[in-house]
Amino acid sequence: MTNENSRPKVLLVVAHPDHDSATWAVARAIEQGIRSAGSVTATIHDLVASGFDPVYGKADLAHHRGLSGLPADVGREQELLESAEVTVVLFPVYWWSMPALAKGWFDRVFGAYDDVSHGSPSAVRKLHLVALAGLGEATFARHGYKAALTTQTMHGIADYSQVGDASIEFLYDTESKDPALHEQLIARGFEIGVEMAQRAQPAHDRVAV
Repeated sequence: MTNENSRPKVLLVVAHPDHDSATWAVARAIEQGIRSAGSVTATIHDLVASGFDPVYGKADLAHHRGLSGLPADVGREQELLESAEVTVVLFPVYWWSMPALAKGWFDRVFGAYDDVSHGSPSAVRKLHLVALAGLGEATFARHGYKAALTTQTMHGIADYSQVGDASIEFLYDTESKDPALHEQLIARGFEIGVEMAQRAQPAHDRVAV
């Protein structure tokens, strides 16, 4: 019998205050997809419920300059990250970017890996971002918002943090009133979960799909 703690883990970090939102519906579908694999565990980390403060403050800056230790709340977030083979971060797109809670989480938690040593890689093994957009894909493509947010996250966060395996996916039309579109979002969420479970497996245990 496999010990629960020895099984690969996927950490789902959710930055949305409403549990009835499309963001949370997709997060739950991803969790179900992960658990369907049977050999991978899933942990949902609700940034709102946790009370995480996204504001980069004096304590963060002092640690960055090597003048003080790591803020305790940042340390707890890093422990969660380091316990997982794959981290999935879900957030709604606000003003064509990620909301303050998600951005501040990256600022403080990922930024702290670069403190003092300035250039050391984070301990994040694999990172997948899921951006939930209220509008359609054509609008994002026409104005270049998809490309802008992809550059911001994949180059500005993942590459800078030396995360070797990183990706971002956009799910569109979350504000649509069409039930069929919502069903498609949930179905895609489940598929993402299956994919993340596969990504969390050691290379020799992966099954070709």
